[in-house]
Amino acid sequence: MPTIEENIQRFEELLGSVQRPGMDKLMNYIRKKTDFYSAPASTRFHLSCEGGLLQHSLNVYDCLVAKKENPIWQSILAEISDENLIVMALLHDL
Repeated sequence: MPTIEENIQRFEELLGSVQRPGMDKLMNYIRKKTDFYSAPASTRFHLSCEGGLLQHSLNVYDCLVAKKENPIWQSILAEISDENLIVMALLHDL
């Protein structure tokens, strides 16, 4: 399992590839005003550990990327840009 630091780096690299106005402000907000990187995903259930929310968000991203290759989901997800996939997956619990 990756470390929290490795997950932060991956999360920031993925979101750094998103070219939308205000992304720099959003990243600053996440870094300085939230506990997004250290918070659990749940207080009692999945990934109820330090960094769990961050890991959960990356897991959702990995799942969607894998589904893009799956014949069942391929036609549906083919219309969604990589940038939209990153935003949806990584920020869905923000």
